[in-house]
Amino acid sequence: MTGRFSRSSPDIVHEDFDGDLVILNLQTGEYFGLNLAAATLWNEIMAGRDPTLAAGDAGTRFVGRLQELGLVIASDDPPETTAPLSLDAVPVVDVYSDLSDLILADPIHDVDEAAGWPKRPDEG
Repeated sequence: MTGRFSRSSPDIVHEDFDGDLVILNLQTGEYFGLNLAAATLWNEIMAGRDPTLAAGDAGTRFVGRLQELGLVIASDDPPETTAPLSLDAVPVVDVYSDLSDLILADPIHDVDEAAGWPKRPDEG
């Protein structure tokens, strides 16, 4: 499993909060906390580089985990040139679903004239 990877959908967003990288799946409401090693590999993916080439087995396992979680998919585009990385820890992705209901009931955007506010996304 080598090559270029990308977010599986536009509903997968990420943000760095003072060194803590968080990924959010806007469709499910799950969010994911990444340790520093995982954040480094995520940034490699977002830059179009192949973390499996940069970090070997750790990169391969990390990409597999992201695919399991539905966060990334393989791309047909060739990866950017990458340099080997030396990770100081095993990449870890923590999964959180405790706020899913609140995230899915986005009070800013989910308004429907007939249903009122907040309107949860249609199940489907």
